[in-house]
Amino acid sequence: MKLSVYTVSLPEYNIPESVALIKEMGYDAVEWRVDSTAGVPRSMFPKGVDPYAFRYWLDNKSTLNVANIVEECLNAKKLCDEAGLEIVNLATTLRGDDETLENVLKAAQAIGCKSIRGPMDRYDPKKPYAQQLEDTRAYLRHVEPMLKKYGIKLLIETHHGMIVSSASAAMRVLEGFDPNYFGVIFDPGNMVYEGYEDYTKSFDMLGAYLGHVHIKNAALVPAGEDEFGATKYVQSWMPLKKGSANLKALVEALVKVGYDGALSVEDFSNEKPTREKLEENAVYLRQLLAAAGK
Repeated sequence: MKLSVYTVSLPEYNIPESVALIKEMGYDAVEWRVDSTAGVPRSMFPKGVDPYAFRYWLDNKSTLNVANIVEECLNAKKLCDEAGLEIVNLATTLRGDDETLENVLKAAQAIGCKSIRGPMDRYDPKKPYAQQLEDTRAYLRHVEPMLKKYGIKLLIETHHGMIVSSASAAMRVLEGFDPNYFGVIFDPGNMVYEGYEDYTKSFDMLGAYLGHVHIKNAALVPAGEDEFGATKYVQSWMPLKKGSANLKALVEALVKVGYDGALSVEDFSNEKPTREKLEENAVYLRQLLAAAGK
């Protein structure tokens, strides 16, 4: 397995700085964030939030500009080649725009990147689940010819609050689709919030659809009591070693099923500076791989 860094977790570093840092810290690969470089509007976040905690999305400098994605990817590929880093995924934030999707697929093909992250459809409790499921599957049928044209796999991430929050939910969406062109980004940190299932069972269930793995961690922490005196919990991103997701068990399960892709670090914790987190995470993950016989 390769160790990668998803650049959403390097918000204060620009593209060349990110490549240099990832190489220095001993990682093998990079997963590029692809979005507008204008940043996420601050109006999207609640008033009074700590801007530091949301810097990953508000002002992320380690982002390939989707408006000029072919040129951006070629420039990033040159830097990565010089550093000896593989580009394992383009993590897009697509929103159903066919022209943008095709440009990203062209870029992925141009740099030899085999996969991109597809749209994440948010679950709407006001609409029937069955209809939302079918809408998602209809979109996949719509884009399948484009994926085959460019030879790129579209990955759906397990993510809280979305249609796909677990392995079993992913399989409902992907059932019948060609795993050469569709797959799953398995994210154990997101599944602390929603969607946890036993890792061995999950990977057995996903089979050939297991396309990529994000590495981050989270926990549910006490936050006072409700009006009945019951403890309330809120979701919180945590350092890899401190969260509820058992990353040791995760790596063991991945080894068991023969996964040979990337473990891509997406650390949203805020206890330590980015550089220190990157260094410690690389050491920890290599320890887990060695303990699992890899």
